[in-house]
Amino acid sequence: MSSATRKFSFWLLIPLAVGGIDLAVCSSATQAQTAHPGPVTGVIDGVAFEGDQYYVHGWACQEGQHASIAVHIYANGPAGGKPPGTFVTGGPANLSNEPAVDRECHDANGGKHRFHIALSNQLLRTFQNKKLFAHGIAIAGNAENALIAGSGNFKLPAPKWPPDPPTPNFLDGPAVAAFDTRKDSCEQIDIPDAAARAFRDYKGTVHLIASHYVTRAGLGPTLETAKHNCQVVYQTPHDGNVADFNDYTWLNSFYNVDGKRIVALGHMEYHGWEHGQCAGKTDTITCWYNVQTFNLSEDGGYHFSRPKPPANYFLSLPYKYQVNQGPEGVSVDANIVKVGDWYYTAMSGWPWPPNCGDGKGLRPCLNHGGTCPIRTANILDASSWRGWDGKGFNVAFADPYRGSITNPVSHLCPQVPNIEFLTGFNYYEPAHLFIGTQFTPVETAYGPPGVYFTTSPDFVHWSKPALALTMNQMLRREPEGNWSYAYFSLIDPRSTDSNFMTITDTPYLYYVRSDVDHGPYQRVLFRQKIKLNWLAVLHQKPAVPSGASKAH
Repeated sequence: MSSATRKFSFWLLIPLAVGGIDLAVCSSATQAQTAHPGPVTGVIDGVAFEGDQYYVHGWACQEGQHASIAVHIYANGPAGGKPPGTFVTGGPANLSNEPAVDRECHDANGGKHRFHIALSNQLLRTFQNKKLFAHGIAIAGNAENALIAGSGNFKLPAPKWPPDPPTPNFLDGPAVAAFDTRKDSCEQIDIPDAAARAFRDYKGTVHLIASHYVTRAGLGPTLETAKHNCQVVYQTPHDGNVADFNDYTWLNSFYNVDGKRIVALGHMEYHGWEHGQCAGKTDTITCWYNVQTFNLSEDGGYHFSRPKPPANYFLSLPYKYQVNQGPEGVSVDANIVKVGDWYYTAMSGWPWPPNCGDGKGLRPCLNHGGTCPIRTANILDASSWRGWDGKGFNVAFADPYRGSITNPVSHLCPQVPNIEFLTGFNYYEPAHLFIGTQFTPVETAYGPPGVYFTTSPDFVHWSKPALALTMNQMLRREPEGNWSYAYFSLIDPRSTDSNFMTITDTPYLYYVRSDVDHGPYQRVLFRQKIKLNWLAVLHQKPAVPSGASKAH
């Protein structure tokens, strides 16, 4: 999965049904075990509305075990019932508890055994008024998972949506499926896993790509008629040599140079656990290293090739991969826009090493993370890109595997405010403004989870993101189910640019909706017509920045 969905670390719960028994695969700290682990026990204390949603709370543990266990919530019956209940959600019992719970858990060391599990409104739409059952998940010995006390005594409540903040009249048409994996996938891993991009080749054919690491495109005479095609555009090589930057690669940023030559920037994820290097065989965070690569098509975008290393290098942190010290690296999650003589995009990164910062007892960050604008005057020269250093585009990027780097800090690109969650750029010619599309699934300083837009006259100074649509508003329009969203971008069918870089007041909003209950392979790439005339700053007439008077 690409970086746009992996900027946050979660307790991972993957429910499996095996012979009517509820199993879990949990990503957690090393779990201490005793010689004689006991049974699973616990109590549901209640269901309460707190803040803006419901939570089920209580405590659960495996007797004699200091480590926290997971709790799975079911509706209408237990996991092994006849008929079996339906899995709803889950979470860790890893919050502080009182001494009485430690005594019940036979935990002399005082572990953390309370749980506080969110019941999202979208789940409650499906399971409201059904009886609630909770299973504690055993972690040691031959003990079985077990229902905890109070199961069946509570009901899952009806959803209680929080009041919506003021939002504009934004949507201007129904959501239309441009790529539905249930109908259109050519193989199981053929899924939309990056923001949608489009370009028009030398024959006039539109290529619509929302890349996975095996890349395919939608093809057609227009955006609306582009149909998913099974021809492989790019095949990930899975190279185990990290210095080659050729492991799993998503092509997620394109630029049509002349109809035949199409530049593609690739998000390369090095999965160290798959090359036998890491503490775990399925680790997806601590052995995750990210670099951007340069790729090129010379046949109009029907096939992309990568130069041999090191010519495929585009940008990275000035630090080599470190085993079990991830997530590490940078990603380009947005597209390329050209204004005047310059091509622009942005790079994002994570604070690194893990758990770094300025607080007491923390190790200093070698990279502070955030998002930074970058640009070049030569799209075909991967080494010519420069990052914004606060005064100009002066930061050159250094390949840590092609010689020693004496001053790594000089090759780091500092964060620019207001574009942290940005996944797409466009240019609005009437106002000479860059438009940034953002989606955040978490509460931020900008406001609640949802779709935002930010604007800039110079690609460096960005306005405070303006809320267009909350995630709750999106979810309330969906059928019953368990949905998540990612990869938002704007593509305008009225654009005269062969890269669909420019937009009018009525572009399409493209985004991916995932079916969480049937993930990760059931997804739909939607397009939906929107209105941007409410974004008043679009119609201001700021001074045109130097070299940015005309879009190409």
